[in-house]
Amino acid sequence: MVRESRGRRPAFTLIELLVVIAIIGVLIALLLPAVQAAREAARRSQCTNNLKQIALALHNYESANGSFPWNQAPLSALYPAAYDGRVPWDPAGTNGHEETNFSALTLMLPYMEQQPIHSAINFSFGFNPFIGQGGGADSVQGTAVRTVIASLLCPSDNGKGRTSYRASNGTNWDWWSRDAGAGPITRPQPTGQDIGTIAAVTDGTSNTVAFAERNRGDGDGSRYSPGDVYVGGPGSAWGLPTYVISNPADYNVIKTQVIPDCIAYAKSNPTSTWDWGGFYWAAGEYTGAKMNFNIGPNSKIPDCSPWGGVGAGIGFYDARSRHPGGVNVAMTDGSVKFIKDSIAITSWYALATRSGGEVLSSDAY
Repeated sequence: MVRESRGRRPAFTLIELLVVIAIIGVLIALLLPAVQAAREAARRSQCTNNLKQIALALHNYESANGSFPWNQAPLSALYPAAYDGRVPWDPAGTNGHEETNFSALTLMLPYMEQQPIHSAINFSFGFNPFIGQGGGADSVQGTAVRTVIASLLCPSDNGKGRTSYRASNGTNWDWWSRDAGAGPITRPQPTGQDIGTIAAVTDGTSNTVAFAERNRGDGDGSRYSPGDVYVGGPGSAWGLPTYVISNPADYNVIKTQVIPDCIAYAKSNPTSTWDWGGFYWAAGEYTGAKMNFNIGPNSKIPDCSPWGGVGAGIGFYDARSRHPGGVNVAMTDGSVKFIKDSIAITSWYALATRSGGEVLSSDAY
């Protein structure tokens, strides 16, 4: 009986195996950017939806109260009444500290399905926005203001704060809301600056930004990340002609003096930074839930404030995001737009101000 011989089963050679592995590696390298891009698209879509909800809440607030909320207030006759930031430890009869006033987002909570948090705030007092980063909490407002609200966090923003979105203060250099540079949401002043209304937005609600993205700080004092702010300099940031950056005279000082000084200050003071931007959605000052328009979205210029310590009241607090190529903004009409990093600074300023009289076309941004 003759037994049939069985041929040996062919196997991969080492070279063939290496070729297969190389092909798989190339395919992964080609697919990974597409996967990452798809994930970022989903995150950006969620971020857009968050801003849309904020914009709708702004209009619901306006319908109920006849005006927009303040972006920070010393005084206002509109509910809820502010007491110039007075907190329990301030001496009787004093005005307290301006930086302890609440933000526009705080006043809008009932229109964002956050009534329980709003009810937990004692509006007879302000709160301390610079406690809690390293532990501890405000004794009066701590329970409410430490609450994390998911719709105020952009999924692309990997910072450590509680809000990725901030109310616009237009092109005002400090925390006042001078009419020449005011956005739709203002800081009303006893000197005559009024709380914002739709009627005051004469440039058109579809051409005026109400809220914009700004990265949360990273909480790491050993490095600078977009969203952090160099504090305590430069000195040239004080004493601008009008403190409205869209004014040509002010812009000239910013461009020729403040920006170069800011860059130099950052290089010589690498750890002089406030790293907790956006830590509280409840905070109405620049390190909390307010921003301004000065150097353009996602600018390569670092953020600087001559205000020492925390940089609460003046400086660069422009829009920044983790989205490639631009930032999301909520317009005053309730729409959300993606503004490219390449936008001309004059167009950026035009989107910031409510009554500058500029004519903008959609291809400008």
